[in-house]
Amino acid sequence: MTTHAFKPILLDLLQQARLAQDAFVQELNVPERDATGTPEYWSARDHVAHMTFWRQRLVLKLTAILNKETLESADFEQLNPIIFEEQRYRPWSDILAESEQAFAELLAVVEQLPEEVLTNFSDDFSSEEPPVYAIIMGSSYEHAREHFAQYYLDRHDLPRAAHISESWTDRVVETEAPEAVKGTVLYNLACFYALHEQLEKASPTLRQALTLAPRLEEWSRSDPDLVALRDQTGEC
Repeated sequence: MTTHAFKPILLDLLQQARLAQDAFVQELNVPERDATGTPEYWSARDHVAHMTFWRQRLVLKLTAILNKETLESADFEQLNPIIFEEQRYRPWSDILAESEQAFAELLAVVEQLPEEVLTNFSDDFSSEEPPVYAIIMGSSYEHAREHFAQYYLDRHDLPRAAHISESWTDRVVETEAPEAVKGTVLYNLACFYALHEQLEKASPTLRQALTLAPRLEEWSRSDPDLVALRDQTGEC
C-alpha cells in the first residue's frame, strides 16, 4: 500500500481532465465546433458526448460499488454506435451542460469512496472485475486522453496527438501515485508510440512501464498494439 493517500491525487487528475476538456472546447474554431461527424470521422462534439456518456456510466458503477450492488455490464461495442447516433445532432450547450454535471457527479462519488478501496493495488487481475483505481483511471482519465489524441490523429496532426499523450502521462508520473498507476499510463504511452511508428520511444517507455507494473508483462507479449515493436526489436 502506498504511503501517500491516493484519493487527493486521483481527484486532482480528474479535475485536470475536466480543465483539459474545457481548454479543448475553447480552442475549437467555428467550423470545428459546427462540424457534424460520421462514424468513421468523429467531430469534436461526438468525442465530448461519447466521453460524457461513459463518465455517467462510471458514476453508476462507482455508486453500485459504494452500495455493495452489482451493475449489469455494458457492451461498449454495441453501445458506441447507438450513442453516436443519439448524440451527433445535439446542440453544444446541452452536451456541455451534461458533461459538466457528469464531471461533478464523478468527483462527488470518488470523494465518497474509502481510501482502502482506492488503494487496493493488487496485481491479481485474474478476476473479471479489475481494481477500483483501474476502473476510474481507465474509464475516465485515460479514456479522455485517448479521445483527445484521436481527434488530432484523425486530422493528421501526430505532433499534437503525441503531445497530449505525453503530457497526460507525465502528469500522472510526476505525482505521488502508486507504481501500479504510473506503470499503466506509461504502458499506454508505449502502445501509442508503437502504433505510430515511434519505436525509439516505445521501447524505453515500455521497459519503464513493466518495471513499475510487472503484471502487464504477460499481456505485452500478445498485445496487438505492440506488434510493430515486437517485430522490430523482439521485445515483449
